[in-house]
Amino acid sequence: MMTDKLSAARAKIDVLDKKLAVLLARRFTLAAPLKELKNRATDLARERQVIRNARHNAGKPAFRAGAAAVFSEIIRQSKKLQSSK
Repeated sequence: MMTDKLSAARAKIDVLDKKLAVLLARRFTLAAPLKELKNRATDLARERQVIRNARHNAGKPAFRAGAAAVFSEIIRQSKKLQSSK
């Protein structure tokens, strides 16, 4: 039935969300101390490259804008972590 399919899909999404959260925490752990290694707080060329990579790795064209938006927020949150140190 529809609710069984919905529940199954949501369970799969929950598994992926957990993996994403773990990977995100690892990324933040690596990014947080980088302020000490950078000449300036913002490296626009690097940010553009990260966004390009996200768009490319998103696969389907319909997913590219969403991937870019998510990675823009990841960059924003990484900068917040760096500035709080």
